[in-house]
Amino acid sequence: MAEYSILTDESSQIDKIINESDKSSIIINRFGGELIGYRIYDKNRGKELPLLYRDGLAEKPSSGWKNHATILFPIVGGLKNNKSYLGDKVISSRGNHGFPRHSTFSLVGQDTNDKASLHYRLSADEETKVYYPFNFEFDIIYQLSGNDLAVNFSIKNTEEVDDIYYCFGWHPGFKTPVIDRLGSKAECQILLKKGKYRKYHNNEYCRLTGETSEIELDGALERTEDELEATIMLEIDDPNNRICSIYDPAAKLKIEVDFKEFPHLGFWSEPGHNFICVEPWQGMDDHEEQEQFDKKVGVVKLPPGDIDRRSINVRPYFV
Repeated sequence: MAEYSILTDESSQIDKIINESDKSSIIINRFGGELIGYRIYDKNRGKELPLLYRDGLAEKPSSGWKNHATILFPIVGGLKNNKSYLGDKVISSRGNHGFPRHSTFSLVGQDTNDKASLHYRLSADEETKVYYPFNFEFDIIYQLSGNDLAVNFSIKNTEEVDDIYYCFGWHPGFKTPVIDRLGSKAECQILLKKGKYRKYHNNEYCRLTGETSEIELDGALERTEDELEATIMLEIDDPNNRICSIYDPAAKLKIEVDFKEFPHLGFWSEPGHNFICVEPWQGMDDHEEQEQFDKKVGVVKLPPGDIDRRSINVRPYFV
């Protein structure tokens, strides 16, 4: 049985789970409820491999993407003019992906039994209601088992009468290449299962144009840096196909992301930066011709007292 240790720090608001047996670890920043570090041990090379972009660094860089694995709620992507409407209610945003990325989560539980976990919660307050006029509880449990990571989401409608509406997702950026100066980002592959996928077309503002195309994939997704920068957006009807991998042939490492409960998937990167984001979503950006909030692609309607529970599993392994 693996031995785990948990380190929590009230002053820095940064916590860590260490698998002492396998020498793997994860680091979570309570600000944003964000995974900022994920490392596994490479026995052949005799060293840790950081799997995330800017792995373990809490401070923001002066330029480029400033996050590691952003939590998205109650929007995915952006709102046109940073506002959307639901009857007489206004949903707004200070930027892409909603407010959890700018909020501090509370640590509400931990466990070091067969699997080690840390449990975080963000609840509605005066600050969140500036952007989202609903009562809710948003819980995340990060669970480390061996080298594998499970991210368990729970959204509860704590309104007494009203339904709540939202989109949500996860936005991890995996380091490509995993090992500096060994291989290149261009050589790293995005692998998808054989099947049919619906691609949503977007404009220069990343808003949906209303056009979609059906594509067939089997293996490596062809892409350019420009296409990644614009965001590749897919809808996957078959839950069995809701799994993809980042494969780094130089490191001989696959990072498999299993998101069976999320129908949408995005890929994004910045040219010249060594990461590729694999983003399971429930919902998407606004259309250029903006719809009401409850008509957005993939929006969830959750009745009072109900809980929406979903998980994403990450499995890194050498091949």
